[in-house]
Amino acid sequence: MKKIVIGVGNKLMLDDGVAIFLLENIKSVLEDNDIEVIIGETDVDFCLSKLNNVDEFYIADSYFSDKVPGDLTFKKIKDIKKIRKQCAAHSLGLMDLIDIYGIEVKGYFIGIEIGRIDMNIGLSNDLQVEFKDICSKVLNFILNVT
Repeated sequence: MKKIVIGVGNKLMLDDGVAIFLLENIKSVLEDNDIEVIIGETDVDFCLSKLNNVDEFYIADSYFSDKVPGDLTFKKIKDIKKIRKQCAAHSLGLMDLIDIYGIEVKGYFIGIEIGRIDMNIGLSNDLQVEFKDICSKVLNFILNVT
């Protein structure tokens, strides 16, 4: 079974890049478990091109709702339309393309609640404090989801 994890976001915009920082941190463990890691950044067309012949995929993105920075949201891709009222800008563009092209994929959305979006490289203090825990929880989810 071929699995991939796609990270989207912009590392130049503070917490918007949290999914990229996350996947860079856990990449070696995922690859040791035969899970391909794609750093898609903001290129949704590139991300879409990677979905050929994939049995299951995960998309990690920054997320803005009413939760505390660092909280995680895990949703099945088929349920992703239910989160459109919140903000997950990059992954929703990818989900729109999947819908438009009628691509049948099994997978999960991993939303990482952000604290701040601003012109700056790195993560906000809120996410820096939670980063190890975020990495651990996301890695556990990807490796153990059934």
